[in-house]
Amino acid sequence: MNEPHFHKRNLPHIYIPNSAYFITTRLHGSIPKHKLYELKNRFGNLKTPLNKGEKYKQESKFFYEYDQLLHKNSKINYLSNFEIAEIVKTQIFKLDKHEYSLYCFTIMPNHIHIVFNLYEHSKPISKIMQEIKRISAYYSNRVLNKKCKFWQAESYDHVIRDTEELFKVMKYVVLNPVKAGLVNNWEDWQHTYLSSEFYN
Repeated sequence: MNEPHFHKRNLPHIYIPNSAYFITTRLHGSIPKHKLYELKNRFGNLKTPLNKGEKYKQESKFFYEYDQLLHKNSKINYLSNFEIAEIVKTQIFKLDKHEYSLYCFTIMPNHIHIVFNLYEHSKPISKIMQEIKRISAYYSNRVLNKKCKFWQAESYDHVIRDTEELFKVMKYVVLNPVKAGLVNNWEDWQHTYLSSEFYN
């Protein structure tokens, strides 16, 4: 398996830790309600971490299990449709250099992972994601010839703390299709993007 090798060119232009974000959003109904309830209930009953390090570990473990649920539940997989994936990709690229500086993304069959850096003038993340989801849902439903909820309302967002975590998260994103068994090499997944700022 080939892995991306990140380099630090242009890092002075990255506003870390205040404005670099890791976003995950999924299709409506892509995780059964009882499975999500069990996960949230299990982590909700854990003791409140005593420090930021323990809190970060707890959040990371929750997200990993959340992502595994997405990989295991593939009945709702509209994003595996090439035309729909291209619609979503277009909307993500459309806001690049306007609302954010796009670092990487991966479009999986039932969810997407995005990493970007906000600008000082950027809208709140909730507004940015609403715009991406609203427009992509409209055109995707036209492809499907349906009128239904396309995206789950909430998105997972995480502030990236430093350069080390940025590279770790970006590696996680681009290798997601490999970990899910969809391809052997990350570059073979046609719906993965990695900015040339970080890859040579």
